Amino acid sequence: MVHQSLRQRLSSLRVGQKIGLGYTLALSIAVCGTIAGFGVGDRYQQETEEGEQHARNEVELLHRLQSRVLQTRTHQQQLIPLVRDQKKFQHEYAHLLKHETEIHAIWAELKAFVAKSPTLQAAVRHATITALLQTYDDVPKLYSQELERRVERIRSLNLASPTDVEQAQALMLEFTNSDLALEFDGISDDLVGLIDQAYQELEVATRLDQQASEVAEKVVVASIGLSVAIAILLAVLTSRAIAQPIQALTRVARRSTEESNFELQATIEQDDEIGTLANAFNQLIRAVQQLLQQQKTANEQLENYSQTLESQVEVRTQELSDKNTQLQQLLEELQRTQVQMVQSEKMSALGQMVAGVAHEINNPVNFIHGNLNHVQEYAHNLLGLVQLYQNYYPDPAPEIQAEAEDIDMEFIQTDLPKILDSMKLGTDRIRQIVLSLRNFSRMDEADFKAVDLHEGIDSTLLILQHRLKDKPERPAIQVIRDYGNLPLIECYPGQINQAFMNILANAIDALEEANVQRTYQEIQENPNLITIRTAMIDSKWVKIAISDNGRGMPESVQKRLFDPFFTTKSVGKGTGMGLPISYQIVTEKHGGKLDCFSIPGQGTEFVLQIPFQQQKGDAV
Repeated sequence: MVHQSLRQRLSSLRVGQKIGLGYTLALSIAVCGTIAGFGVGDRYQQETEEGEQHARNEVELLHRLQSRVLQTRTHQQQLIPLVRDQKKFQHEYAHLLKHETEIHAIWAELKAFVAKSPTLQAAVRHATITALLQTYDDVPKLYSQELERRVERIRSLNLASPTDVEQAQALMLEFTNSDLALEFDGISDDLVGLIDQAYQELEVATRLDQQASEVAEKVVVASIGLSVAIAILLAVLTSRAIAQPIQALTRVARRSTEESNFELQATIEQDDEIGTLANAFNQLIRAVQQLLQQQKTANEQLENYSQTLESQVEVRTQELSDKNTQLQQLLEELQRTQVQMVQSEKMSALGQMVAGVAHEINNPVNFIHGNLNHVQEYAHNLLGLVQLYQNYYPDPAPEIQAEAEDIDMEFIQTDLPKILDSMKLGTDRIRQIVLSLRNFSRMDEADFKAVDLHEGIDSTLLILQHRLKDKPERPAIQVIRDYGNLPLIECYPGQINQAFMNILANAIDALEEANVQRTYQEIQENPNLITIRTAMIDSKWVKIAISDNGRGMPESVQKRLFDPFFTTKSVGKGTGMGLPISYQIVTEKHGGKLDCFSIPGQGTEFVLQIPFQQQKGDAV
């Protein structure tokens, strides 16, 4: 009954009312759907934008904390060589105190940041940060207190005395290697993972923002689709009431368009909407020709506007591309700086460890080596005495005879001098290795020093000896030293040795990579060679050339050789920072040049050029 009554009411409406009702309904649904879509989208987008901003703040706080921790450790380690210069020592310590104060402030700021998480999801994500804060809560304070205590002890010493200077350096070196310092370093190590996690959270927030926009678009599209369906249904219902009058009007319209006869007029038989439509059609026929001319003019204007719009779009697209390129370059520079800081920290710690180990090994080895001469003399005297007894008492007592046979006295007399000689050769070898380690590290030299470069190269080769010697899969790598007559060179010895180490290690890697496809016999017939040549270029410059006979490199690889993070090695075997750091050491630290020359199939050569003397202010 309700359906029939509704149908009767719709039938009693005029055509215009029916059409108006249908379009009103369709438009209402479309408008409501659009409003709902934008409302949902705005709500989700606001939430995701808050989450995205929260993630950005988290990344910024973690980066600041990691940077201050690394700077604090760097300044603390710089205190060791500056103990002799009280002014520089106080200046460096003032920088350290400033960074410690910033660490405490950032630490408190990070606690407050975690405590006011905007959503439950953010609070769950901050569980790892909370764990970090709880684990290391007292570490920065204890680190500052212990460092202040040691600095006070150093201030109480007489730094004009070499003994007190060594004691002060020992205090700082002991603190550098202490468990508290290592635990303080653990903050930086743990922050690496938290920063990576924060970046992932930022990416998730960005994706959620995009999803919110997609949801709003789907709601709007659905509402428009529903409106179209209702409009089609309305057209079917209303077509029955107006189909025949419209068909007559259509025939007139078809003739006017097919014959291009704009003098035809439709017959007006009714005084309703159809009649009004026929009258309007007649007026339309008369205005068509004028409208065609206007349309032609409008099309020309539209074409001009389209071309202008395309030009503006291209300009805006190029601006966005340039900004994106600048952002990418800034990100790469930040990553390169971070890796260089970590690499510098590691090399500093390695040099101090090597110097400390060499010092600790050197004392007992010198003691053993110095006493071996006395042991050899005593053993020789005792063996001579035993031989004398045997000459004058050839028939000893049975008990002595049995003991001599049990211990094999004749073998002892022959073998004991050989053992002592072997022990002396061993201690000589250990002393050479210790000397090479100390020459390689040179951590006690914080300023430019005049050194023998050949000594640094030989020390580096001795450290790499385990990679040069023969192995089951290949013979030993031959090293040809073609040294020229060089004077002492002013440089940072430890940093120059690091550059030698990186270049020689790369040469060994290149040879081992070439050996993968060769047999032992083939390598023996065409042996692996590393050639080191040194010479004077002129009265101001010296050249060191290090070459190998590996497979060489194509030009495309040579162009990117000194780019940070670029490497041709497999994952886990190279970071792509060895050669960039070596390039920085030679060019920026020493004002020199580092070039690479390589021919595929023939080998590679690295040429270092550095001046004999460094100008003040040249090195950074």
